[in-house]
Amino acid sequence: MTFYETLIIAMAQKDMVPADICAKTGLQPSYFSKLKSGHTKDVTWERALLIIGALGMTPDEFLEIQNQEA
Repeated sequence: MTFYETLIIAMAQKDMVPADICAKTGLQPSYFSKLKSGHTKDVTWERALLIIGALGMTPDEFLEIQNQEA
């Protein structure tokens, strides 16, 4: 499962949309479009932590979602 696929599940669980994450992180909406389309495959650790933090999750909680859905 990709980072983006896990992110979609996590956002659904937290009742959030990409615009919510953008507002909390300062990331541009185009970044999420690139993730979705596969043009940005490798998420930096810094951005991953920023996004996961905006979800109100720990990295372990995020990875748990990824492992459950795999």
